[in-house]
Amino acid sequence: MDLKGLNEIAVGTAKALGVDDAVALSARGADSMIRFANNSVTVTSRVDESELTVYLAKNRRRALASTSNLQAAAVKGFVRDLFSSMEGLPESDYVPLPDKPARYTPSNAGYDRRLESLENELPEMAASAIDAATKAGGKRSAGVIDAGKVTVAILTSNGTRGSDSRTAITLNIRSFAEKEASGHGLSCSSSLSGFDPEEAGRRAGEGAKSMRNASEPEAGKYTALLSPTVASNIAEFVASAASAFAVDAGTSYLADKLGKKVATPSFSLTDHGVAKGGLGGRVFDDEGVGTRSNRIIEDGVLKGYLHNLTTASKWKVKDTGNAGFVTPHPWNLEIGRGDSTYDEMLSEMKKGIVLTSNWYTRFKNYRTGEFSTVPRDGAYLVERGKIVKPLKGMRMGDDLERMFSSVALLSKHREWIQWWEVDTPTFCPWMMIDGVTITRAYG
Repeated sequence: MDLKGLNEIAVGTAKALGVDDAVALSARGADSMIRFANNSVTVTSRVDESELTVYLAKNRRRALASTSNLQAAAVKGFVRDLFSSMEGLPESDYVPLPDKPARYTPSNAGYDRRLESLENELPEMAASAIDAATKAGGKRSAGVIDAGKVTVAILTSNGTRGSDSRTAITLNIRSFAEKEASGHGLSCSSSLSGFDPEEAGRRAGEGAKSMRNASEPEAGKYTALLSPTVASNIAEFVASAASAFAVDAGTSYLADKLGKKVATPSFSLTDHGVAKGGLGGRVFDDEGVGTRSNRIIEDGVLKGYLHNLTTASKWKVKDTGNAGFVTPHPWNLEIGRGDSTYDEMLSEMKKGIVLTSNWYTRFKNYRTGEFSTVPRDGAYLVERGKIVKPLKGMRMGDDLERMFSSVALLSKHREWIQWWEVDTPTFCPWMMIDGVTITRAYG
């Protein structure tokens, strides 16, 4: 059954039960994947999945659930069971859906038909990345390429309807020159033309080669030059803290800071529902409200939070088109570009560290923004503008407001980042930050 038909059955069943509001959000994804290890392909697969999510409201009670059993009879039974489950629920901060129905047409941004069926081409792409890594100095490489399409369709009880599609291809490659000498490469794009497996492989191989004989750093304060891969991981938490739900829940360091300086004047952060080249987002949110661009931070000043209908009503502001039924969230993030090159940024560092990849970012306190993360796959000590040696066995710690208030330089170059440490696609530059705390990872 097509997505439109699924939505019609779900909403029709809900309306017959007498709901005040209903939303059916159906999604269908087709994903091709290839994994490789020790320079050889190990797994190839293609997965086609569909899911239906239904939101119901009645007498200020609300319920939300998803199902992958999409036979007509099963969908009807699923909606009836969901409706029955509301009887025992307490009343909530219910806000009705908009009265005026909307019709949405798909956006062409972030969509390339060529990415819908690439399973036969993925082995050649993996080989290209592996060969580039080997030529650059990596002896063995492992990684994964994912490519596919997702289509989401919506229908609400007030008549709002539409669909939108996105495509994406992502390569992560990790290369080793020795047991502890590793480098990471990443290429992700919403179009085939923007995908560069050779460049990702080259970065991984060069990183692995350069990490031979790495040593632990001295603990202290450093100027840190963060690659887009690392910077986007940290910036994503800023956007999450801008969710009005996080503010209300007491888990945001941005609480009570609207209109106040929260970053250096050179730093701006924007969320786009639809962005050219963006790997995420769509033209409507989960409540059927049209998405748009929302400036979160402009010239260092917090301009606004991200809202759904419920939080917007509570805050007495306009909905920003970022629903989540429960939690407003970003779609595609963009960090404003700077005016420096990588070499210029490096030359400005008297005592610093270059970080090209990281993992295991964890928060000590969400309310204060205190976090730590573990650099790996390419970290280097800089003295008087020159890289002098590779580093390993360290941890970077900071708090988000201090960190983004200490951004010294941003690069002209920006690239899209999305991988297992970055859920929200982020268009991100290199970022140089003063006074970052570096400690040894152990002891």
